[in-house]
Amino acid sequence: ATGAGKSGLMYSYAIRQHETRVELAIDTGDRGENQAIFEQLQAQRDQIEEIFGAPLHWDQVEGRRAFYIRYHLEEGGYRDEDAWPEIHKRMIDAMIRLERALKPHIAQLR
Repeated sequence: ATGAGKSGLMYSYAIRQHETRVELAIDTGDRGENQAIFEQLQAQRDQIEEIFGAPLHWDQVEGRRAFYIRYHLEEGGYRDEDAWPEIHKRMIDAMIRLERALKPHIAQLR
């Protein structure tokens, strides 16, 4: 994981047995602030997804403090060892696109 240029926002890779994803985690420690940030970004959803090049999963679960903007890849996970080179390539590409799509909007957060 790495910071996204604002306190409480982190880009990260997630790898499970047969699933991978890239995501922006929003967790400042305060659920209200997290929700406000999430809603500011979600207001720009169409533009963000257009720049990203695919629909994103906007994850907000009632009662959970953190919010996430995620892209799930269908290529596999850590149990799919033969596909690792292709999985890595696609995850890196997805993260570059996610950061490119979100960066200008994160810079404008209040």
